Amino acid sequence: MSLPAAETYVVSGNLLVAAPSVTNDTVVQDVVNSNLLCQLAADKKLTSRFIDPAAWLDMYRNSLGKVFWQINNSNTISYPVPPLIRSLTLMKILQATFFKTLDTNLVDCIEEGIGLWLELPESSAPALLYNSKTHVEFEVEEKVPPVPSTISVINLQLSVVHSGSRLSICSIYFKTLESVEADLFNQKFAVKDILGNVSVSSFKAELIESNYSAIRQQIIDKLGETNIRENIMLVPANLAPAGIELDTGTRQFLDSVDI
Repeated sequence: MSLPAAETYVVSGNLLVAAPSVTNDTVVQDVVNSNLLCQLAADKKLTSRFIDPAAWLDMYRNSLGKVFWQINNSNTISYPVPPLIRSLTLMKILQATFFKTLDTNLVDCIEEGIGLWLELPESSAPALLYNSKTHVEFEVEEKVPPVPSTISVINLQLSVVHSGSRLSICSIYFKTLESVEADLFNQKFAVKDILGNVSVSSFKAELIESNYSAIRQQIIDKLGETNIRENIMLVPANLAPAGIELDTGTRQFLDSVDI
């Protein structure tokens, strides 16, 4: 039975929307659990998702592949800032890149999920979690006037689950001299204050449920109740069959994730 409406989750640093076309609640749980595990694995391996976002994304994506996600259409571009444009918003970047790869109904689901997140109080648990995993400020080592003393690093992750067990995911990462405000998606970031390129990475994937079912409980056990409770949060709308033998790479990956 399909979901009656889109559901939006904060999964650590991933704002994840499950479209109504998802036909099984178990699939949604498998998606959020495996996404959380692979984020935590990348965090642990690279210390922070903000120091080298490209390397972090590679680790995250490769980890998904080890827990029976079939990855395809992986792509990274430097967003071409249009001439004479003085400011950028994350929504404008999404509309010019990621949204163009999706059906209109999926774009509508994502925009609805973003809208729900923006309605959250800043002090709410989902807002605090997503903000903490999406942007951070670093102190500048050499404070040469008039450069501010801090640099903001943004590593935003957004995804939609659709058509059974398919995932479309996008990451946007860049550095700016500006502080990040509450309205992350609509904040106007001055082009002159952006340091380096604005990178947009996306990929599509499909969860191989027949294989994943064999490791479902292991992933739940790896995460533990505390991680699941603290890092997977539903954004409120108001306000392998037994006997599958695991391949060596999957076993080694699960054994190595000590979180």
